[in-house]
Amino acid sequence: MGDLHRSIFLKELKDTFPDLTTAINAQHGLLHLEMGVFAGFVQRAITLGNTKDVASCFKLAEKYYRDGNDHLKNAIGVSFIEHLDLRNARWAWELLGSVLKREYLQLVDAGMAKSLPYL
Repeated sequence: MGDLHRSIFLKELKDTFPDLTTAINAQHGLLHLEMGVFAGFVQRAITLGNTKDVASCFKLAEKYYRDGNDHLKNAIGVSFIEHLDLRNARWAWELLGSVLKREYLQLVDAGMAKSLPYL
């Protein structure tokens, strides 16, 4: 189990993307809902082709999935990775770190995430 936890993740997320602060704070401390705000932000960035924000978000998610505690790792898998729609965004798939790619493919195999036509 990693040492990184929700408070550390949220501080870094809010410091990196201050515009998310109000939406995250409105989730009343519920980690999976906070992660849903993050996932929605990333999905909008993917739709807009914003490679800079997508790359930053994926790097952040990879770090906290790899080194986070069990609760954080679960929230990233269930409320972030599982909800990404990368079907029309091969470029975004290429930005995803190896650990999260592996998690995404496991979710596809389990029927929990959308399969990617380019793989």
